[in-house]
Amino acid sequence: MKVIQLWDKAIRIYHWSQLLLLAGLWFSAEQEYLVVHQVLAYTLAALLLSRLVWGFVGSETARFAHFLQSPAQLVRMWNKAKYGIGHKGLSGYMSLALMLLLALQFISGLMTTDDVMTEGPLYGAVSSDWSSFASWFHHNNFNLLLALIAVHVVAALFHGLKKDGVLGAMLHGKLESEAEQPAVKSTFWYLLLVLVFAGIFALWQGMALYQQW
Repeated sequence: MKVIQLWDKAIRIYHWSQLLLLAGLWFSAEQEYLVVHQVLAYTLAALLLSRLVWGFVGSETARFAHFLQSPAQLVRMWNKAKYGIGHKGLSGYMSLALMLLLALQFISGLMTTDDVMTEGPLYGAVSSDWSSFASWFHHNNFNLLLALIAVHVVAALFHGLKKDGVLGAMLHGKLESEAEQPAVKSTFWYLLLVLVFAGIFALWQGMALYQQW
């Protein structure tokens, strides 16, 4: 057994930022702090888009090719998946599902309105039926996200009880394992991606948000 770097800083930054931003998005929506809600949404979208790109060009354990198995492979390797490192088996699909639902949550929010002061930037580009559906989806999809997050938390607590080091690895990135050290890329490139996407959102909607403020 040796200590390996399982998760790079980019994955850990995304993971914990996602948690904090989701809490902020819920609170800002409940309190009707709509400008704050939009700023947090664009921030999370920049982190999420960067994570999706990182899933193709990032560190080995961050790549979708590393942890996503076909359904047939999942069935064949059900009892062997636990011997891999990183997201394996159903946990890989859970990670992808959370990212896809977050992306859909962001897109649906762009097409909604509060019928008073705030309209999403794509509200005028879609029909009233589409906007109504987007509003319904935006509300109910968040409940689905909460349910999946609850399952995720239960799974994390289960790993904590097993004391297999997986839970701690999401904090410090390291794990005791017999596996070889996976390739790790510099977090600089992930943060650069975040800044690029955040800059694009700022150029697109920064002035509109300032005027609403």
